[in-house]
Amino acid sequence: MEEQHPDFKVIAIGVSVAAALYILIRNTHSGPNLDFVPAVGSSGSLASYFGAFRYVFHAKEMFQEGYLKYPATFFRIPIVDRWSVLVSGKQLIEDIANAREEELSFHKSTNEFLQTRYTLGRGCERDPYHPAVIRTSLTRNVGQRFPDLRDEIVCSLADLIPQSDDWTPVAAYDTMLQVICRTSNRFFVGLPLCRDPDYLALMNSVAMDVVVKAQLINFLPAFLRPTFGPWIASLNTNMRRAQKHLTPLVAERLKKMEELGKDWPGKPNDLITWLMDAAQGDELTLDALVQRVIFVNFAAIRTSTDTFVHLLFDLAAYPSYIQPLREEVETVVTAEGWTKTAVGKMHKIDSFLRESQRMHGIGTQSLGRKVVKPNGFTFSDGTTLPSGTYLHATTWCLHHDPELYPDPHIFDGFRFDKLRQAEETGAAKYQSVTTSLDYLAFGHGIHSCPGRHMAATELKAIVAHIVLNYDIKLADGEDRPANQYVASACLPHATAKVFFRKRQS
Repeated sequence: MEEQHPDFKVIAIGVSVAAALYILIRNTHSGPNLDFVPAVGSSGSLASYFGAFRYVFHAKEMFQEGYLKYPATFFRIPIVDRWSVLVSGKQLIEDIANAREEELSFHKSTNEFLQTRYTLGRGCERDPYHPAVIRTSLTRNVGQRFPDLRDEIVCSLADLIPQSDDWTPVAAYDTMLQVICRTSNRFFVGLPLCRDPDYLALMNSVAMDVVVKAQLINFLPAFLRPTFGPWIASLNTNMRRAQKHLTPLVAERLKKMEELGKDWPGKPNDLITWLMDAAQGDELTLDALVQRVIFVNFAAIRTSTDTFVHLLFDLAAYPSYIQPLREEVETVVTAEGWTKTAVGKMHKIDSFLRESQRMHGIGTQSLGRKVVKPNGFTFSDGTTLPSGTYLHATTWCLHHDPELYPDPHIFDGFRFDKLRQAEETGAAKYQSVTTSLDYLAFGHGIHSCPGRHMAATELKAIVAHIVLNYDIKLADGEDRPANQYVASACLPHATAKVFFRKRQS
């Protein structure tokens, strides 16, 4: 049996134990009546207990079963303490994507899944202003800050993957986690902090710690969470460790803002500054700003790492793509240099990223929402889901639907580049950052991933540097490392190795 991601072993074991108490827990929760929505498997209390257990290890198969049996409509899946409604069909997905926060709440769904008040702080739960900062200030500055991103990519890969003429095995996940954490934090907090070992170790661990602890808290009946949630979560420990690194930086900036005004000369152009510019009231304090930096790292590091390791496995498993990608990078860089604009013109790399996300998207469901409209939310087909319902779109099933993607289970790295070339107009719809009702890797609609433009630029720049400077492969005779599915997550293999050597030709 292949080794599982060690952190997600904790989740799997915890969920399994919690599932044994499923009936008792459900009896203490008064969820909405969803009997009118068809269930995958039996909906009886004992059968739904087994369904909740099955969800932990076979959610993807349950989604596919419902997708085929109940096309373009709703079905429900049992999870530990409630039912989750899954939605398929473009029109219903569009209803979710376009719904107002006051009707279908992204923030309440996310905060409850992550137990944000205990794991990341009440301020982050109460006032989610940081997505707007990411969508505006951060995204606008990717071009200006690209030289820093590029420099950190070059330095981190040189530190972690020396160029040798001999094939060298590299632990893909752990290595790329370091590269992406360093590169992202070069953008977020700059030198020298982005290379500080303790700071990097903290930011690398926070994302998994939050997810694991949040699920443990979610296993508790709601009335016990205020008592045990703070004890289970590591927020205070993480904050103390982060304060050691970030508090001096933030304090200095706040002092200069107070003395010299909001636009003081020499103000750094980074995440801390952008957060300070947007924060108001209690959010414009030392601890609150430190919490926001932790939150942004949580949102960015693991998702980008999982996405990139999936892509790296695809690149190593299908070596015929390396030379055309290499030629594209050489052509573009010769003409444009290393800039964000140049990376934007690497259409084959962009297609490869989009196809890897289609095949191995890090979530098998997306568009998570909670119905918060008091009298329920009515979809365009007339179905009303009651207040308190949790729902998602069936992303994996959509991305593997043969009516949408010919030969959907075959990896075609240039699938979207070919579609782009065939389009006389509107080719932008095939870009990796473009969301649609057919492509939900970054969500869709008003809550689509706000950081996707930076993430795509960062990941494509890393790919470009690797293909230009390294040869890569899997071990002789090995296939692409298998994905690891835990609940709705699609994880790249945690311990698989990719072999690197200095480019030979």
